[in-house]
Amino acid sequence: MRNEKIAVFPVDEDFLSLPDNQNIELGKECYKISYYITLAGWNVDGVERQLHTLDEFDFKNISTLVLINSFRKLEDDVIQRIVNVAARNEIKIVCARDDWDVNYEVLKKACKEGIVEIEIVCDEIAFVDSKVINNIDIPIITISGIGPYVGKFQVGLYLRSSFENAGYKVLYISSRREGKLFGTYIFPEYMYNKNLDFTAKVFEFNGYVNDLIRKEKPDIVIIGVPGEIMELSEKHRMNFGILASVVFNAIKPDVSILNMYNMRYTDEFLEEQKKYCKYRFGVIPDLFYATYTGVIDSSLQEAWIQYFHADKLFDDIFRFRLYNHA
Repeated sequence: MRNEKIAVFPVDEDFLSLPDNQNIELGKECYKISYYITLAGWNVDGVERQLHTLDEFDFKNISTLVLINSFRKLEDDVIQRIVNVAARNEIKIVCARDDWDVNYEVLKKACKEGIVEIEIVCDEIAFVDSKVINNIDIPIITISGIGPYVGKFQVGLYLRSSFENAGYKVLYISSRREGKLFGTYIFPEYMYNKNLDFTAKVFEFNGYVNDLIRKEKPDIVIIGVPGEIMELSEKHRMNFGILASVVFNAIKPDVSILNMYNMRYTDEFLEEQKKYCKYRFGVIPDLFYATYTGVIDSSLQEAWIQYFHADKLFDDIFRFRLYNHA
């Protein structure tokens, strides 16, 4: 690759909360993120880092474009526009999205037709058919969420950085595919295989974590739990907490963090969340974390959920109570 300049697209404001010194890893090389690109037509004011809109950005400035998760749906025409731009400017595409609004086969076909180099970020770990649940004797922290886009990835990176600054070696298994670009491990592809049954996934994930611990010899393990722990509405059942059930059956965390939306919560609601997690997953949240992302209530009756990102938490006083609620 030539002198690498990396652009990230599409970017929501919560991604920009990452520390300035965050790099991404492509192959065996580590690069700084050069540009952040957003879809045109939504508010980018008040963001500390400079955002470039898709329609105005000069793609001749970059050599690699990284597609990451966002809570704004990517329509097919947007993907095709990106491929067309990459073809004209000889840009490599790295796809690190793990949502459902990008059809990988369609994307790969479009790239092939446009003679565009594309890399799909994944973790093809061999299935070993484990039948043993290993006891793990080092501290494990899990980060789960009541819905999508509640900042699990960002919280994990923050915790990793904090522990590393304190002198600890951290093993971080991210819930998001793009985590691999930030030097984390991610969930093996077989964990998302619909033909692999629940029991096999529990054994396999326990073995996967145990093998990584033997290899890396960390002091602390951080695991971002994929998916959501519950449905959001009758129209949005999400994944019924299946992956969360797999994780919490495979490992038992020493500290469990539950990420929540930017809303006003009562003590009674938080207690109900504790009971739900206790009886559904066998884990009681030790900490609650409120993200700046919220759900537009009216969209819960529509096919696609719409999200917003606030400049501050719904209740600034509640933020202190949320972090310290036992």
